[in-house]
Amino acid sequence: MVRIMPPDASWPEMFWHERERLKTFLGNVADELEHYGSTAVPGLSAKPIIDMMAPIPSLDDADALVSILAGAGYRKIDAGFFKRRFFRREPRGQQPAFHLHLAVCPRWPIKNELLVRDWLIQHPDIARTYEALKMDLAMAYGDDMPRYTAAKTPFLRYITNQARESRGLPMEHDWEE
Repeated sequence: MVRIMPPDASWPEMFWHERERLKTFLGNVADELEHYGSTAVPGLSAKPIIDMMAPIPSLDDADALVSILAGAGYRKIDAGFFKRRFFRREPRGQQPAFHLHLAVCPRWPIKNELLVRDWLIQHPDIARTYEALKMDLAMAYGDDMPRYTAAKTPFLRYITNQARESRGLPMEHDWEE
């Protein structure tokens, strides 16, 4: 079910606590762990999920962490990604869920997700438009997460390319992950 929550000022702090906790499990990989997604944008309503991403040299390196991350409460999810591994830690009590993406990314830190995060922070008007879209889509597709995600994808691609253009980067056309 798609559930959008009002903004929570503690989301960034929750990320930092989780990042510190994961250093024991991820070692140096945790040093580049970034908070992205709506919970990383102050004042933005979001699904109660802390999205995190770090670069990793190869998918084999990410796969080597599966059992280690299981010890941290993360399970690997096959979400059809080609250039990353995706792990989820279920919510605990009042804490949100945590999503961990380990991405093979030679252009870190200009990863699209990070560019979008920064773009939304710098452009509150666009963040409000995105928030309104998410609320409308949650109402329309509340029980269908894949349709909700697919419906917001064109907007995210549009603002991704706005963010890229603002930094003098080429437009993104390869959306395969």
